[in-house]
Amino acid sequence: MTEYVEGELLFRFARDLTVCKYDDTKFYRSTMLRVEGTKAVDFLAVRPGTGSPGDLLLIEVKDLSGHESRNRQRLLSGRLVSEVVQKVRDSLSGLIAARRWDVPELRPFARALFHKDPSPRIQVILFLEERKSASQLFPYKRRLADQIQLLNNKLRPFRAEGKIFNSKTLPGSYGMKAARLAQPSSH
Repeated sequence: MTEYVEGELLFRFARDLTVCKYDDTKFYRSTMLRVEGTKAVDFLAVRPGTGSPGDLLLIEVKDLSGHESRNRQRLLSGRLVSEVVQKVRDSLSGLIAARRWDVPELRPFARALFHKDPSPRIQVILFLEERKSASQLFPYKRRLADQIQLLNNKLRPFRAEGKIFNSKTLPGSYGMKAARLAQPSSH
């Protein structure tokens, strides 16, 4: 397993996934940030395919736990989804640049993006960690369905599919798990 920490969450990725913490790569930090306003998703991953590079996953982590009320309007207005789509757009642009520069650490992701036969699936995962009880404006499942529909509408130009999961709903088939880091006890 490959492990990465993002904020207060520990992510574990199965061995058969190729994964990187994209916003921490040398290429993103030294090259892509030269473009003013550029954003990046947290993780890139390639799921194994049958005879092809496989599906490209772009994973953005938003941990709203304990901050739900401050983020409620951002979530309900669609601003959060718009922020994620901007990060997806900029990350895909980064993969185009990485391919042109032939950046070794990003080669598997660029290869998956540009594989022709069959055309790769691009999946965007918004990992949205929050407390269910925080949604008081309308039922949680309805809000989630609205956010997924908005995400998919905004991702349509990229022919990408959006999903929203949290640590309890993330399917095992994605080959990753997330858990809150243990808080140090204060003695």
